[in-house]
Amino acid sequence: MRPVVSNNNILPSFDFHGKTVLVTGGSRGIGAATVELFARLGASVAFNYQSNPQAAAKVLRKIRKYSAASFTQRCDVADYAQVENFVNITGEKFKHIDILVNNAGIWEGGAIDRLSRRDWLHTMQINLDGVFYFTKLVVARLKKSRRPGDIIFIASTAGQRGEAYHSHYAATKGALISLTKSLAVELAPFKIKVNCVAPGWVDTDMSADILRLRHEKKKIVATIPQRRIPLAAEIAAPIVFLASPWASAITGEILNVNAGSVLCG
Repeated sequence: MRPVVSNNNILPSFDFHGKTVLVTGGSRGIGAATVELFARLGASVAFNYQSNPQAAAKVLRKIRKYSAASFTQRCDVADYAQVENFVNITGEKFKHIDILVNNAGIWEGGAIDRLSRRDWLHTMQINLDGVFYFTKLVVARLKKSRRPGDIIFIASTAGQRGEAYHSHYAATKGALISLTKSLAVELAPFKIKVNCVAPGWVDTDMSADILRLRHEKKKIVATIPQRRIPLAAEIAAPIVFLASPWASAITGEILNVNAGSVLCG
């Protein structure tokens, strides 16, 4: 799947056969759409789930029709021992891990003076500590194997402009943007690209409660230039692009995918 490069042409293909992709939080929403798209393009895919084995099984059944090797297991991303076990099993099953998509996360609200220490730490542990655990372990494997690789973080427009009453969530997503830029430079000598996709509103389970309220959805849509809320599949496609040879010279990038709702460089 290496690009064919000449002075005038780059002729890669979107063929992920022979690649192993690990997607965190892959049983629903953006994660599930990403798992499915990579599988359709020939990748072997491993993904974890937290509390819904039925949803994970449904994703597994769906991608197996593409004849891709696949694996899922419950794993709490905030528990280092569980993450280490999941990464080790994935590595043993597929012999190598080439692409890591750090997607797992939660979005919980609260005014800063009412946020409990427990609420703050819970968001930090899932949205930030879990990302660190997976990234640390997968990068160690990539360095040892000397295979080129891709790390992709899922941030948010909240990490770019902030989000009132979701300050702890926004803080984690801003941290992922800084982590992207830091690791892109650190890991470039090892042929590991590090990029980030920053969605805005997406029609997933995470935002379902508020989008069910017709008046709230109307207000949200009015702030989006395309006057619509993107689907999970529309976030998965840019994720796959960043892991493809088409993005061979892209690293340290924050790719905004938000139907125009937040425009920043």
